[in-house]
Amino acid sequence: MIKNFNNNLIEKGDHLVLSVSGGLDSMVLLDYIYKLKKDDQLTLHVAHIDHKKRQTSHKDADFVKIICESLKVPFYLYEIDDEDYDNFHDFAHKKRYNFLYHVAKQVRASKIVLAHHQDDLAETILMRLVRGSSFEGYRGILDRTFYKDMEIIRPFLNVPKSVLKAYQMDSQVKYREDESNQENLYTRNRFRHKIMPLLENENPKYLDKFSQFSDYQDKAYAFIYQHAQSYFHTLNLSKDKIMFNTESFKKEYDIIQMEVLKLIINHLTDNSLELSYQNILDIIELINNTKSHVQFEIKDHLYVYKNYQKISVQTYEESANDYEYLIDDFGNYTINKDLVVNLSKKPNKNYDYIYELCYNNLDLVFPIIIRNRRPGDRLNIKIGTKKLKDFFIDKKVPMIERNRLPLIINKNSEILYIPGLFKLNTSGTNSIYIQIKKTKT
Repeated sequence: MIKNFNNNLIEKGDHLVLSVSGGLDSMVLLDYIYKLKKDDQLTLHVAHIDHKKRQTSHKDADFVKIICESLKVPFYLYEIDDEDYDNFHDFAHKKRYNFLYHVAKQVRASKIVLAHHQDDLAETILMRLVRGSSFEGYRGILDRTFYKDMEIIRPFLNVPKSVLKAYQMDSQVKYREDESNQENLYTRNRFRHKIMPLLENENPKYLDKFSQFSDYQDKAYAFIYQHAQSYFHTLNLSKDKIMFNTESFKKEYDIIQMEVLKLIINHLTDNSLELSYQNILDIIELINNTKSHVQFEIKDHLYVYKNYQKISVQTYEESANDYEYLIDDFGNYTINKDLVVNLSKKPNKNYDYIYELCYNNLDLVFPIIIRNRRPGDRLNIKIGTKKLKDFFIDKKVPMIERNRLPLIINKNSEILYIPGLFKLNTSGTNSIYIQIKKTKT
């Protein structure tokens, strides 16, 4: 028996896909679980990924295949051919998990089993601390996770590498040595060969301390995540835009704020964009900015806008395309993709906004201009005139909306009407109803 093997992760009758590279760890995993197969009524399949980064990698695949044939365990092979991919490790990681998921679905497996052990956990945590990560990431590797809807288990996660080596020798488990593991080209190898031995000299039980650290982080993160989720589900959610109120957001603890922002980004990008710690701080700084209008861009993928107490995080950049439309008769007019305007002698309740323009002489009414704002625009008010810019500020109109709002202007360049905000009273025995409908929210 292997001490600290997590038996709770495997249930009687489980249908398992084992990821086996041919190295010591995964071959011990295959041997150990194969010995549980009969008593636990397990169904086993083996999946092997050939990264083709070494000339001898095909021999690993042949070796694992031969072992599986001797055990009468089905074997599945995937070869990664894209050697020149810019970030091969990230690319290979996605390809590897997609392959394991595909095999698991194909054979109707209940779980995927990986051979990560306690040394892997300690190395991962330390590398993330040095590189930088999130509260979630500092947990390191977990013994139970999900990829899409498939459960992934790591029953060796509390087992030191030394125990696996001892088992391999006692049970004479055959395996292949990856010669690249001895090189310091890769970050993990440098940590493994140079840093971890120093930690072991300081404390021979250092691996247990990393496991404790991971457990503390995981328990704390579960609490954070639960509270962040509760807040997140109160927000106005859509696939490309999420809005929330700064005042309610600021009431949350800092760590909850950070997790909420992560949930928002993950929702909008389908988990495809990883924010840095600084990105998160920049967004929080924007939210706390005393200015009424601030905006922030993240890697050409996301745009954050603050307009008074409203924050909008979205996948598209706001643009204020100037428009101007001249109307010289009754009828229905499509102004742009956002607005439809109708001029008639009778009101129509199907429109969002209706302005009654009173007149005596129709010749003095047309043409009517519909456009967005321009520098120098002013409103006629009871005590004189007022800059349109100042009016918008007083009404706390978001900057984005200021550039979109239609202004109804007469032939004398007077602003007659701004939907929902302003109307100039007119006099006369006749009426024209200027009716506006929004075609986009």
